[in-house]
Amino acid sequence: MNAIFHGANTCTPKKQTSQLIVELGKSISNPHRQNLANIYIALDTASSVLQELEYAHQIIRHCLREMSDKQILEVAKLNQDNNLCSLWAFRTHQRQKMIERAGRVLGVRYVQG
Repeated sequence: MNAIFHGANTCTPKKQTSQLIVELGKSISNPHRQNLANIYIALDTASSVLQELEYAHQIIRHCLREMSDKQILEVAKLNQDNNLCSLWAFRTHQRQKMIERAGRVLGVRYVQG
């Protein structure tokens, strides 16, 4: 079940869950089978959310490179007025670390653009 390739685990949690569903089949109760199915769906959804976060991270970085300090301040004020993080422009490293951590958990590699 734990496929290893040059010291790296090539079997993602999503694939492992799928294998468990197939291998355990009818030997587990319906609630347990449903729980495994729910885990599989959650992992699939998490992968999609991670990809969207990676795209948003890159878009924010591109925007920041093109914006003047005045424009960045104006966006920070708008965010604060709307109860959003006014420090969004300065959270690049936190966002990148979160993406990397999620990638490790999901078994995908973060590629910085």
